[in-house]
Amino acid sequence: MVASYYAELLGFFSRSLRDRDAAADVVQESYARVLAMQQRSAVLDLRALLYRTGKNIVIDTARHRQAELRMLQTLACICSDQAPSSERALDARLQLERLVARLQAMPRRRSEAFVLVRIYGCSHAEAAAHMGVSVAAIEKHVVRAVCDCLRLQGDAAFVLA
Repeated sequence: MVASYYAELLGFFSRSLRDRDAAADVVQESYARVLAMQQRSAVLDLRALLYRTGKNIVIDTARHRQAELRMLQTLACICSDQAPSSERALDARLQLERLVARLQAMPRRRSEAFVLVRIYGCSHAEAAAHMGVSVAAIEKHVVRAVCDCLRLQGDAAFVLA
């Protein structure tokens, strides 16, 4: 079994990958996986299984390379000048903590309406349907929540326009 399809598989994957060394690795890994499978159960069509296993290895390798590329792009973005400074990140975290404290200090229905409209982006009608109240009630809750935010801190940064 070891040598019966090796040359055929090597030729196929060499053409597919345009890299004979990578193709040899794929074929070797295919044989290793199929041999392990044969120990657990009988393999009916060895050739087809070797091809399918090799194709799966190629697909998995491509997926891993794409994931690595995305991770490297993300790291490049984080390390570039476009990334927020540590001071800006700390300031944003402090603002978020203050907003959470303000929302916790509000009556439950008021903060719920504010979160639905200003954070999740629901329309007043959607928020009203979700909460089981009228649109006018939602409008009043949101206005009062905005006023609470402005009153508690004295700045408009938390209105989330």
